[in-house]
Amino acid sequence: MTSPLRARRPRIRRRLALIAAVATGTVMLAFCIPLAFFVRSVAYDRAVDNAELQARSLAAELAGVHDPAAIGRITRQANSAANSRATVYLSPGQAVPGRPSRAEAIPAAVRAGHPATTSPAGGFRDVWEPVRRSAAQAVMVQVTPGELTSGVARTWAMLFGGGALLVLFAVGLADRLGRSIVRPLQALEEVTHRLRDGDLDRRHEPAGPYEVAEVGQAVNELADRITSLLATTRIAAADLGHRLRTPLTALRLDVDAVTDASERARLAATLDTLENAVSRLILETRRAPQATSRHADLSQAVRDRMAFWSVLARSQHRPVDVRAPDRRVEVGLGRDELDAAIDALLSNVFAHTPEGTPFSVQLRPTAPASASWSLIVEDHGSGTRTQPRSANGKHGGTGLGLDIVRRTAALAGGVAEIGRGTSGGYRVEVQLPVRTREP
Repeated sequence: MTSPLRARRPRIRRRLALIAAVATGTVMLAFCIPLAFFVRSVAYDRAVDNAELQARSLAAELAGVHDPAAIGRITRQANSAANSRATVYLSPGQAVPGRPSRAEAIPAAVRAGHPATTSPAGGFRDVWEPVRRSAAQAVMVQVTPGELTSGVARTWAMLFGGGALLVLFAVGLADRLGRSIVRPLQALEEVTHRLRDGDLDRRHEPAGPYEVAEVGQAVNELADRITSLLATTRIAAADLGHRLRTPLTALRLDVDAVTDASERARLAATLDTLENAVSRLILETRRAPQATSRHADLSQAVRDRMAFWSVLARSQHRPVDVRAPDRRVEVGLGRDELDAAIDALLSNVFAHTPEGTPFSVQLRPTAPASASWSLIVEDHGSGTRTQPRSANGKHGGTGLGLDIVRRTAALAGGVAEIGRGTSGGYRVEVQLPVRTREP
């Protein structure tokens, strides 16, 4: 099963890159947009200033010239060396180069002897300069829209292109730095998954930024603490098992004192089974937990455990109805976990119902088209227990058996439902999803 965190691995680097892109892009736009308007204003002022310089220079050359032919020659020479076209307005109402002109076409300020700038239609700019002591009245230099914005597009492209490259560089740098954070986190995640799966010897090599390294060190210390606690628990459980041998020895002496041979043999066999269970408990608690396979055949587990419990059922004259299919029903639990849960269900029946009470064990699909199976253990007693029902819903005892069943069902993604059966007895249904085989 894929971990949700593992599915989100690329998102940390993606978010860091997005943050860098947004921050750098915001700064770039805040810098480039005003600068773009400034560039456009500078280009406009430059074109107008050049036109004013051209008009002023030509007006200075025409000062004191009264011959129209000479004025035309000077104007043509000036236009051949300039980018903008200059027009000279003569006193009789003509313009050079030769085109008709009206006196009112010259702005009033220019006729009064002052330079001026006008804005005719089409986005042009006309720069006027009066001419003194000459047959010419004024010089007009027309600036086209292309000259007003000359070089602006190229400057804008360089400006915003450089900004875009800066954003890409910041994103790449953020991704590079993010990888130095994500890699130690991925290694730490892998270690935590191994610890969760029971590999308690796995440790993390602290790396990356200080905070990440500190988390890795804390995980290592936590794993050491868990290992120490488990070792202490195993020793305590094994010591408890040894302490159980003393009352078992006393019980064997009592069994040997039974005069009825058949009854003594039956009790001795039961006592042997109990001693074997205690010995197995001591060995298992002293042995460190090993990684186990998390899948087993539920149907086979039911049949095997019922073969064990049927002996006790016959000795207590309990009719038992066992229905388990011959097909394989694979669930996401280890065989030891299944056996513990089934034993907890059956021991609950034997411990809390009088001898002779029938019970049934059924394994069937939860629904015809469902991908889960139900294990149902139900006793067919009168609905009363040999011990009173406690406030938390458990009938006598410590309740650990049913807690084991609940935890086991939850571990496999299932659920345990506890209630009354149709006959009034106690009924426990454990629903477990079928484990899908990995390709």
